Amino acid sequence: MSESLHQERACPPHPVGMVVDDDALVREAVVAILEELCGEVYEASDGLEGLEVLEHHPDISVVVTDITMPRLDGIGFARLARREHPGLKVLFVSGRQHPPACEEFLTKPFPRRALVCAVQHLLAVPP
Repeated sequence: MSESLHQERACPPHPVGMVVDDDALVREAVVAILEELCGEVYEASDGLEGLEVLEHHPDISVVVTDITMPRLDGIGFARLARREHPGLKVLFVSGRQHPPACEEFLTKPFPRRALVCAVQHLLAVPP
């Protein structure tokens, strides 16, 4: 087997991400940052749409989600999503609310570097 083919097989696949946020400008900004860290990034405008996207793309491994959203908030989304995808890594972001203490969290507004570090940390943690 050629060395390059062996290296391709040894490299883990790029993670697939999703951003769930009802604020389109925030969502677009976070998607742009995640695209630097993930092979592919999907987006949803609330938790219910996030569940639909996850159903169609079960390879999503990391999600950045707002907490306060219409229809289904980020905490409810994460709880339901993890029932079907227990290894799903979730970073909560909010300017108003905090997730349960055991969850990864950034307060809005956050600097780009804080988001990058938080997502890299989540991706480094074994499922």
